[in-house]
This record gives sequence, C-alpha cells and structure tokens, in this order.
Amino acid sequence: MLISMTGYGRAEKKIGGVGVVIEIRTVNSRFLEFVMRLPRGYEEVEDKTRTHLQSILGRGRVTVTMNMGTDQSTIGKPHLNEELLLHYQQIANKSAQLLGESSGTLLLSELLKFPDVITFVNDTTDQEYFNSEVLSIMQEAVGQLQAMRLREGALLEEAISDQLTNIVEITSRIQAADHGRIEQIMAKMHMKIADAGLDADSQIDQKRIEQEVVLWSDKLDIAEELTRLDAHVQHFRELMRDNADAGKRLNFLLQEMNREANTIGSKANSTPIGHAVVELKNEIERIREQVQNVQ
Repeated sequence: MLISMTGYGRAEKKIGGVGVVIEIRTVNSRFLEFVMRLPRGYEEVEDKTRTHLQSILGRGRVTVTMNMGTDQSTIGKPHLNEELLLHYQQIANKSAQLLGESSGTLLLSELLKFPDVITFVNDTTDQEYFNSEVLSIMQEAVGQLQAMRLREGALLEEAISDQLTNIVEITSRIQAADHGRIEQIMAKMHMKIADAGLDADSQIDQKRIEQEVVLWSDKLDIAEELTRLDAHVQHFRELMRDNADAGKRLNFLLQEMNREANTIGSKANSTPIGHAVVELKNEIERIREQVQNVQ
C-alpha cells in the first residue's frame, strides 16, 4: 500500500496552566528532512520526536511546531541573571560615552525586557512531567499525520492503478497495430529490390540481400520492448501493493517504461503506433507526477 509524503496532524491539551498545541506537516522531498520549531528548553522532547519520526517516515520534509498558549512561567519560578543585567547596563554606559551623552542609564523596566535577563527555572520533577505530557500530545499529532498520509496514499494508488490500466490498453493497441507489420515491410523491400532489377540473374548475391532484409527487420521489431513494458507494469503493481516505501523504485520503473516507449516509437516506423506512443508517454508522465508524492 502506498503512503503519501503529504500530511498534517494537530493535537492540543492543557497541561496545568499551559495550553500546548502541536502541529506536524509533511511535504514531498527526495530525502528525510526536519524543521523543528519548539520553544527553548525542550531539546529532550525534540530529540525523542525526531527519533520517533525517523522510525516511521521514509522521506519527506517534516515541520514540527509547538506553541504554548500561556507563558511558560506558569510552570517555573522567575530568576534574575545579575551578571547579564550588569553587562547590558555597562553596554548602555559605554554607548553613551561614545555618543557624548550625559548618561547611559537605562530604565529598570527596559533592562528587564532584554533577552534572558529574566528566565524561569523549573522544578526537575515538574519539567519531567510536563515533557512526558508534551510527548503524549506529539504522539497524537503523529497518529493524525499518519492517518492522513495513508488516506492520501490510497487515493494515489487508485489513480495510478487507473493509469496503469490505460497503459495496458494502449500497449494492446500497439500490439494489434504491429501484427503483420514486419512482413509488410519485408514485402515492400523485396518489391524495391525487384524494381531495381536485382533479380536472381544479376551479379548481386541474393543470399546477402536476404541477410540484410532480415537484419533490417530485426531493427524494426518491437516485440521485446512490448514484453519489457508489460513486465514493468506488473512489477509496478506489485511494488504498490507490497511496499510502503516504494517511491524511489517506482520512479526508476517509470524511467524504464519511458525508455521502452521511446524505443518503440523510434523503431515502429508506423503512424498508428506513433500516435499510440504519444498517448503512452502521456500516461507515464501523469503517473510520474503522482509518484512524486509517494514515500
């Protein structure tokens, strides 16, 4: 069963006085990439979340966002960083001297707004409990994400199956148009040889002529390409059914299918087959666009 790389999961819960919202988005990418947007101090949650997602996701760009509706101070006590506070004041004084101002003293209210002057120290036990609850919310969001990726994958599989059926139908038409084509070409070549006066009484080696006709007919034969194309379609269906991380292999198969279609078009020397090859390549391209979202 196919899994889409596109998905979204969201979960929220109030932990004590803090409202926590977790959102996870995934989009297609050649590799597995992470963008983690968690508040400072939640490195443990980030590491565990990344490890868990790596175990269930094959590839894609993953964005994890954690928002806290209430300030984190509700689970910690304020702490004044005295050294940093004095440092900011010294910078203000030095700036005043450079600019020729009489004083560089900042208002206390301004000083306290600088980053990390006031931090919140959490009780270890409380923080462990909070992290545990956040991870449970994360698990819920991941569950929603996977459910959506599976739904999207099922839709992709259904669409691709229809397009594979179209490829089989087009291939059948090519096979029908190919019936007797080589014989007709060989008959025309014999007629041209006869028209040129190269009959049995001429100095031309008739056996050599027959060998050349056979070699030329082999160059126009598309039976092998049609057989390989059919095998690729069967393998494609098997991968969709049995492998959830088939995206890269499916893309490789499409390249092979497109190569066979090009060869058929160049060897056939037939207008009906040429038109069918155009349809065939169009269906392959439509599948390729769908496969870009497959894990």
